[in-house]
Amino acid sequence: MEALASAPDASEILMELEAQAPAERDAGLILGRDSSLDFDRVEDLLVQARKRFQERRFEAALTAAQEASRIAERTTEQLRRASWSYAILAAQGLLEPCDPADPEAATARGLLERAREALFHGASIDDVVLRDLVRASEGAHSREAERVRDHLALTRDAIREAANLGASIALAEDAWKRGADFLDRGRLRAARESFLEAAQRADDARAHRIREVEDSVGSVSDHIELARNVGAEMREAEELHAEARTAIAAGEHGQAGDLLKRAERLAMKGQQKQIERAIQLREAQVEKARAILIACEPVLKEAESYDLNPAEVRTLLRQAQDVLTKGDYLGGLTFARNAEEATRRLEAQIDDERRHRGIPKPRSGICSVCRSRRVTFQDDGWGRCSDCGNAFRWRGAFGLRQRLRGLLR
Repeated sequence: MEALASAPDASEILMELEAQAPAERDAGLILGRDSSLDFDRVEDLLVQARKRFQERRFEAALTAAQEASRIAERTTEQLRRASWSYAILAAQGLLEPCDPADPEAATARGLLERAREALFHGASIDDVVLRDLVRASEGAHSREAERVRDHLALTRDAIREAANLGASIALAEDAWKRGADFLDRGRLRAARESFLEAAQRADDARAHRIREVEDSVGSVSDHIELARNVGAEMREAEELHAEARTAIAAGEHGQAGDLLKRAERLAMKGQQKQIERAIQLREAQVEKARAILIACEPVLKEAESYDLNPAEVRTLLRQAQDVLTKGDYLGGLTFARNAEEATRRLEAQIDDERRHRGIPKPRSGICSVCRSRRVTFQDDGWGRCSDCGNAFRWRGAFGLRQRLRGLLR
């Protein structure tokens, strides 16, 4: 009894057993049958016997002494039965979480059943049987505790293995921590169940991660192909992808996951870089087309002021503007270049008209932007400032006075 009471979880076992419903507790052991331990009655009878002896009433003293002896003998037996009852309950609590397949636990359960039957039927229990029960139940419980501690370590290793693969182990970690707490408190059954749950969750997470890595091989390959289609250099990503496939074949899914992640990152980075280049190219083409349209406009107005026919240039400029508005920068640039070519042909007619009207090219001027005098004038009607790079038309459309002067000539 003392050995069982000193067990680490004896107090918890007793509390759990006392917390059971009365029917369940009585079904296990009958502790209340004839268990009234009347110590006060024995003491009263002894006091009465002493008084009767002092009064020299010997018959009454003998009767009281005999009654006290009878009650004391019965009380001693009841005390023994009560102590055996709690010893059996404690042994039952120690054996409850033990593995049924453990031979020592099976032996202890056999002794437990013998003790229970003897106590239930009112027979006396041999102290040797009780000692054997104590020894066997303690040994089985200690071995079960050692197995649960081993399970703790194995489950911890399984969780680490899943984590090394990159799996999500939060649920497994929570279950393992609950099991460790139960083990510290001596609740072996709850600890074992928590460790089993943690191991199962770790296995599920590991299997899910392996499937995820294997399934990502195809998606990463698609990313690489898409990046290659937009002109990105994918040699390094392809090498990483090939290494990942080799790692999967060798069962190294953790390494394969890292390689695939690097390959996917390179593919996405290369694709994004090509997209940015395409956007920059588009913006440059649009700006170039708009610059051509802007440069053609003053030439067109000058030609109209000379009563020349700029219908072709006007049509091409309008078409280029419409196409650019719709977002077709390649088509817009094509129309703008066609308009530029038509404008060059129109400039030849403008030069003839200038010579006919006696309009000379200026020899000097002032830049309207930086007020510099370092400006040059071209035969095509354009000028440029050498200091700030400003381009301008030195000859614009005819005004009313110039038109009248031209008519008088």
